[in-house]
Formats: sequence, structure tokens, C-alpha cells
Amino acid sequence: MTLHMRVVALLTLVGSFFFTVDSPVYGADVFEVKGIYVDVTAKSVTEARKKAMREGEGRAFAILLKRLTMKDDRGLLPWIEPRHRAQYIRDFSVTGEKSSSVRYLATYSYHFKPDAIRNLLKARGIAFAETISKPVLVLPLFENGQQATLWNDPNPWREAWSGLGVQHGLVPIALPLGDLADISGVSIQQAAGADEAAMMDMANRYGVNSAVVAHMVVTGRDQAGQPNNVDLVINRVGSKYAGRMTLLGVAAQEGETSQAFLKRAAMEVADVIEESWKRDNLLQFGMVDVLPVNLNIRNLKEWLSVQERLKKVPVVRRVELALLSRDAVQLNLHFIGKLDQLISSLRQVDLDLAVTGESWSLVNLSGRG
Repeated sequence: MTLHMRVVALLTLVGSFFFTVDSPVYGADVFEVKGIYVDVTAKSVTEARKKAMREGEGRAFAILLKRLTMKDDRGLLPWIEPRHRAQYIRDFSVTGEKSSSVRYLATYSYHFKPDAIRNLLKARGIAFAETISKPVLVLPLFENGQQATLWNDPNPWREAWSGLGVQHGLVPIALPLGDLADISGVSIQQAAGADEAAMMDMANRYGVNSAVVAHMVVTGRDQAGQPNNVDLVINRVGSKYAGRMTLLGVAAQEGETSQAFLKRAAMEVADVIEESWKRDNLLQFGMVDVLPVNLNIRNLKEWLSVQERLKKVPVVRRVELALLSRDAVQLNLHFIGKLDQLISSLRQVDLDLAVTGESWSLVNLSGRG
């Protein structure tokens, strides 16, 4: 069963699986922002609709800029006046419209103009990334005193991750189902030790190539006995981040409920994963290169599939076709940044580079076509 089928099945049955992408990763549009829900009341429904549109545009714009940029640069992000936003929006759609005489509710989705957004950020000297990562599997391990919980209930840490809802970043997050294969495949001890063999076996079953153990250790409790101070140990397995560990301490804010606190802690872990990905994939427009590659194909359909995926690779600025035959293609890939960035970006769309003799070959990993 594919990861997509698992997601659909579990959402239908129990609604407890959190997965941020409803299509293949290479089909996602980094400049699209979906699911902006608005609920506005004004003196009239006409005024409420206008106010809702301004609010939806502003929120979508902010989500997009935060998606592309580093956390440290958030203070530099531009604020665009409502009357100037249209020049950055290609189109938008509306679903679920409801209204009364004074109230308007709807859900908006926006497509932004890529070049307009890029020029906006470049003009302000703000570095940004566009490459969408393949999904990362997260295992929430909860340790409260002498007791550790991974698959059993209650696990409020897992519930916090399930309750995050739609995320708008570059790194899709998935949670395991917690079925018999998961329970027998990864024990608490293996998760705590980030056992590579067990973790990668699980990741492979879910069709992803990396996993994260988010180990929460409760270090303080409120008067009701709920966690209000925790240590987080974030262990990476798979991909180039394998073996990387991050330690965080998170404390509850005044008046913050335990549920809100744990949800915020989950968001901080997601931010750590997101920021490391962005840092490694910042576009470097000052570095331009070209790489001749050969691609073996079985048929024209496969070449068209590869061609479409190359369009989704942000660091590839132009694809120059040098030769096309029945079973082979010769290309010149014009790209920005370093070669390892190109390779990493290609892998997110199921393509890879390999050295064959003294030349480079483009390899189709998906087996499609």
C-alpha cells in the first residue's frame, strides 16, 4: 500500500493521521497557498466579503513568504499594502461560501506569480528556498517520569502532532499509523536510540527516505500534573541528516493550556526540521553553471514525465535539449548553486545524477513512463 493510500484510508476511518500533501511531492506548487478560512462580520455582507478578501490575501501572502524564507529573516519580510497585492497574485479560488446579511464565510486558495515573488525577495536581499522536500516520518516518543510511551495511549505528545492540522512549509510531515507492523517494527528502546535499521525499515514501508524521533522528556508539571516544562531530543535517521541530533528546552507560557503548550512544542520541532532543510536549499543566484547529462528512456512517455519533473526543480533554470532519440536523451541542465544542491533537489522529484565513465547520467528513480 502506498503512503497516499494509507493516508486516505486512515483519514476515512479515524481521522488521526497528519499528512500535509495530498498528491505526489513533485506535483506540489510551492507558490500555491491553500485552505485560507475566513469568517468576517460587518455592517453588510458586501462589506464583510471585501474585508474577508483583504484578510485572506494578507494571510496567504504572509504564509508564502514565511514558507520560502529563514526564520531569522522574518523581521525583514516586506508588508505589502492591500491595493498592491494583486500584482503578486496570479489567480485565486473560493470554496464553501456561506453568508447572511452581515456575515461571510469562505475558504480561499491562492496562486502567486513566481517571478514577482522572487523579485520582491531579491530586491530586499532576503535569501529564500523553493525546493519541497519529500515527506519526513515523525515518531513522537513521550517520556513522563519513569514511563515512556510510543504506541500506547495515552500519548499526549502524539496527539499534539495529530492536532497540528494543515502545514504550509517546504517539508511535509507524516505520522505512522501505529498498526501492528509499526508496533512490532520499532520498540520504545529502538526509537529512543534512533535505531537506524528499524527506523529505515519503517520509513521504507511508508515510502519515505528519512525519519525523525521527537523524544519529549517531561521535566516540570503544573498544579494539575500536566507538563509545563520539557526537554526535546530530535534525532534524524536517513538522508544526509542521518545522525544529526538537536536538543531543545521548551517551557509553557503564562496562561497557556497543556494542549496548546504541547502543540507549540510540536511546531518548534517542525521548525527545526524545516529550517535545516531551507538552509541547505537556499537559492544561490550568483552561482550559475551548466551540466551536460545523458538520460536513458524506454519510451516518449517517460521522457515527458522526466521533463515535467525537471520543471519542478527550482535550481534548474533552463533545460536545453541537445539530442532526442528513441531510447536516449542528451540534455544541458542550466542550474544555480552548487552541484550537491542540484542533486538534492533532483532527488525530491525522483531523479538523480550518476557518473558514468567521464560523463553524467540523469537517472529516473520513479520507474514511471
